[in-house]
Amino acid sequence: MTRKPTEGPDLFLLANALVDDLMALSDDDLLREVREDEGDPERLATEMREQLQARVVRENKARLVNARSALNIARAARAGANVISLPLTQKQQILSKFAAADGRLRERLTMAARKGEGATEREIDDILKDLVDLGAIDDEGNPH
Repeated sequence: MTRKPTEGPDLFLLANALVDDLMALSDDDLLREVREDEGDPERLATEMREQLQARVVRENKARLVNARSALNIARAARAGANVISLPLTQKQQILSKFAAADGRLRERLTMAARKGEGATEREIDDILKDLVDLGAIDDEGNPH
């Protein structure tokens, strides 16, 4: 036979009643009770503080692991993620090799250079992603 959630004592009511009783105590009464039940209130406070700090550290580490995992999944999902993470100079070298053999790409880069701007890193990244998507290079920037 299973119990319905409404049967039996409501533990939230009990917890609230205990907290209300605790909050109604004066500081002196609370310290006296702690000394009677637990011993040194300073030691107890230190232990509780250490436990809370350890819990915060564990939770933060778990959040960091989850964030790293999500970042790795996002990175893996992006085409050419490895080529995009290369240093700018290396990305420019890869692009230059393709520009030498591809007239349209060379023209696009020449137009940017004429404006005195050169291709931005974002533009270079977009072109490299396109090259990866087209199968012209692998995700390390090596030609196929």
